[in-house]
Amino acid sequence: MAYLKYYGELRELTGAEQEVCPGEDIKECLKHIKTVYGKEAYAEAKRSLITVNGKGILNTGNYRTKIQDQDEIRFLPLCGGG
Repeated sequence: MAYLKYYGELRELTGAEQEVCPGEDIKECLKHIKTVYGKEAYAEAKRSLITVNGKGILNTGNYRTKIQDQDEIRFLPLCGGG
């Protein structure tokens, strides 16, 4: 199974640093987050920069990006500044 790693606000909402993902793609991982942790955590996860093994999902199929055993899916908070 792949590993979900949480950072920032999402880590606080889930109360976990990491867990295993039961899905085959990012969309199923997001569904898992919504089912287990609720709508607020789901919304925060969707706002995050999501990477699979260090590569952003925007370049690999977005939410349909396939995941495999031992993949690391990270949900990184977006930072703003000025």
